[in-house]
Amino acid sequence: MSEAPSLLTTEVPRVSRSQAENIAAQVYGLEGKAEVLGGERDSNFCLTTGPGHAYMLRFVNPAEVPAEVAFQTAILSHLAIRDSQLPVPRLQESRHGELTPQVMVDGQMLTLRAVSYLPGIAQYQVSRSAVLMREIGDTLARLDIALSDFNHPGAQRDLLWDISDMSRLEGWLTQLTDPEQRRTITRVLETHRQKVVPASQRLRRQVIHNDLNAHNVLVNSADPQRLAGIIDFGDALHAPLINELATALAYQLDSDGDDLFLYCRPMIAAYTARLQLTGAELDVLPELVASRLALSLLIAQHRAVLYPQNRDYILRNQVHAWGSLSRLMALPFSQTDLIFRQSCAFEQK
Repeated sequence: MSEAPSLLTTEVPRVSRSQAENIAAQVYGLEGKAEVLGGERDSNFCLTTGPGHAYMLRFVNPAEVPAEVAFQTAILSHLAIRDSQLPVPRLQESRHGELTPQVMVDGQMLTLRAVSYLPGIAQYQVSRSAVLMREIGDTLARLDIALSDFNHPGAQRDLLWDISDMSRLEGWLTQLTDPEQRRTITRVLETHRQKVVPASQRLRRQVIHNDLNAHNVLVNSADPQRLAGIIDFGDALHAPLINELATALAYQLDSDGDDLFLYCRPMIAAYTARLQLTGAELDVLPELVASRLALSLLIAQHRAVLYPQNRDYILRNQVHAWGSLSRLMALPFSQTDLIFRQSCAFEQK
């Protein structure tokens, strides 16, 4: 099963606000006002049905593999049972008890999923703090523990956002117009090939969220130091567990501050206090953080070329990504490795 090339070349389903509202009423019995939400692959809406009550409607890209759609639904079903207190979306059944009903929109049959809309604001909109980083790290560890005994056929995905395999993106290096970016990312890919790939057999594997960026972390609007939720399981897959933490850390590097790892330290400490890392996982953590940043830059540039009308949304994280990667790669990996190890709550196994 593969995201490429179909999900890169199939446009986001065209669904209007009025269509979303009518479908919500007909399929779920939910009357409300729809607001368009951004998305690279799917057409998403926030449906507000009353004060403090809202749902997220996702019209799935028709190029998505059915087994993978079922997989994402099964994740939320599993989490509701395994750890009901996790702040993640909850599935909404249709009037007929379906979790992924089929709906016709302008002659195109689309899969629909409705989940509870978690109140809060995206983390990127607020100032970070050590308290918030610890909450994110602890909650991410809880999420990974809850997913440790979960599997599904759709989890075996060939996803571009999987930092286990960077080799297939080497051909996209020429799309980078900045020579310094091209040189830096070339070095990241070479390091990944030489160190991460040979170590892959020694890494624990399980289903992971795989996209804990600052847009998918919600904080409490009244108290921005408190975590409100983790959303968007669209990039989840079965992969090395350490990829989860590496991805999360990549988006928390403080590229504008004096200490690049200011917010990574409390996140690592909280994560490892609940879920201890192995020595093999720590060995490749710095390289995987660099890989995620390089991956973000390469994929975003490629998609911006394919979809110029969605360019602003696609490139929304790239200034931060490049700033973080350039500063990270200015340090020896051995120095970053020491910082990460010193941040752990316990010695590695």
